[in-house]
Amino acid sequence: MFYGSIAYLLPVEQDVEGVCTSHESCIKRKNVLAEQFQVSRGTLRQAMLLLQENGLISNHQGKGNIVLSNQNLESNGLEKVGNPIVNFCVQPIDRAVTSVGFQPPTRKHQEVLKLRPSSIVAVIDITYYSKEAPVGFAMVYMPHEILDEGRVDLENTDSVYEFYSQLLASNGIHSDTRLRIVHARERLADILHIPQGDPLLILEEELYTEYDRPVLSQKLYMGADLYEISLRRKNK
Repeated sequence: MFYGSIAYLLPVEQDVEGVCTSHESCIKRKNVLAEQFQVSRGTLRQAMLLLQENGLISNHQGKGNIVLSNQNLESNGLEKVGNPIVNFCVQPIDRAVTSVGFQPPTRKHQEVLKLRPSSIVAVIDITYYSKEAPVGFAMVYMPHEILDEGRVDLENTDSVYEFYSQLLASNGIHSDTRLRIVHARERLADILHIPQGDPLLILEEELYTEYDRPVLSQKLYMGADLYEISLRRKNK
C-alpha cells in the first residue's frame, strides 16, 4: 500500500522541541510530514500505525511518536548474529574467562567445518560472569587456520576472545542455529555453579562468512532463569 512507502521514508529528527530523551528520536509533527510528502493525514496515520506494528515507533501522550532506536530490528533479537550470552542476559556481564586447547576434528566437525581428518581445531571455552557468579558458558570449535589467518596470539587468551568477538560482529556473517532446552550434567553444573538437572538453554550453531566458508561451530549454555531471548517474527 501507499502508506507502506511513506512509513519506509519517514524522516527522523533528534530532540524535537526538547521533548525527547538522549536515547530517543521524535518523528516530525504530522502536519509537517503530511505537507512534505503531499499526502492526507489519514494516509500518514496509517503509515504511523504500520511502524508501530513493526515495533519501530511508540506513541506517548505528550511526546507524540517516538522512534524506538534501542529496539531496532537490525540490531536486536536473534535475527542478528552476535553473542546471545552477552546480549540477552538479564544481568550485566562483568567479565569472560577464556581457555584454549587443540584437538583433531571430530567427524561432525569434519563435516560441518569442511575439514580434513589431519586438520587441527581450537577448542575455546568461555565462562561468562556477572557479579562474580557464572551465568553462561560457551564451547567454541574453530579451525586453527582461521586463527592463523587472523594472526591471533594463541598464548594470549584475551586476544583469542577479542578475535572471537570481532568475528561474531563481522559483516556478512550468517549462521545455522538451533535452540533447545537440556538438563545440566555434572561438568556444566560445576562450571555454572548450579544443581545437576537444572534446565539450561542451549544454542547450537555454525557460522559462515558471506562466501559460505565455515568459521566456527559452537554451543552456548545459558541458565533458563537468567535469559530473555528476543525473536521477532513476521509473515510477509
